[in-house]
Amino acid sequence: MSVRIRPIKDIEDKLAAATRITPRWRWYHGLAFYLIIQVLTFATSAMVSVFSGNKGSNARETIFGDTSYFKNLKQVKITPPSWFFAPAWTINNISVIYGTLRVLNMPQKTPGRKTFLSLQAVTWLEYVAFNAAYFSLRSPINAFVLTAFFLLFTIASGFVAIFRLKDTRVALSLGTLFIWLIVATTAATTQMLWNKDDLYEVGPFAKPDPRWLKQNVL
Repeated sequence: MSVRIRPIKDIEDKLAAATRITPRWRWYHGLAFYLIIQVLTFATSAMVSVFSGNKGSNARETIFGDTSYFKNLKQVKITPPSWFFAPAWTINNISVIYGTLRVLNMPQKTPGRKTFLSLQAVTWLEYVAFNAAYFSLRSPINAFVLTAFFLLFTIASGFVAIFRLKDTRVALSLGTLFIWLIVATTAATTQMLWNKDDLYEVGPFAKPDPRWLKQNVL
C-alpha cells in the first residue's frame, strides 16, 4: 500500500479554505439598505410637500418630486437634465454601497474604519433630506448647502480611504459620486444665485450671464 504525500501548498490551501471567515455584510444587505433609503427619501419628500403646501399636480409629483419646479429655474448650461438624475444616482449609490460594505467587513480596529463609516452616515442623511429640502420647500439655498457639504464629506471620505484605510477599491467606489458632485455643486451655486428662494423669500442675488444660461431646460 502506498501513501500519497500531498504537497505543502495543497495542505495550506485547504487549511485556508477551512478557516476563511465569511463576510458578515453581503450584497443583499446593501440592496436592503438601498431600498430602505429610497423609501425614506421619497416618504420624507412627500410629507414635507404636503405640510408645506407645495404638492405636485398629482400623487407621483408629490412623492417623487415636481420636475416642473426644477425646469422653471434659471440654470447654468452644465446642469444635467432632470431625467438624468435617477440613473446617475443609481450608479453612484451602488458604487458607494459596494465600498461601504467593504469597509464594514474590515476588522473593527482597522485605522480609519469608524471615521469612514461616520462620514458615510452623514452623507446618507443628507441624501434622504435633499429632495424635501430642495424640491418640497422650493429652496435653491438648501440645495446649495446640502450639495456643498456632500462634496466636502465625500472628499474627506476619499482621504480616509486612501491614507488611513489604504484601500484603493474603497477610494474608487467614490469616483462617480465625486465627479457628479463637482458638476452638481457648480449647478447648485448658480441656481442659488440666479433664482428666488421661496422658503427664505430672498434672491435672486445675481443676474445670469447669457453666455452660461441654459436655454432649454429638460
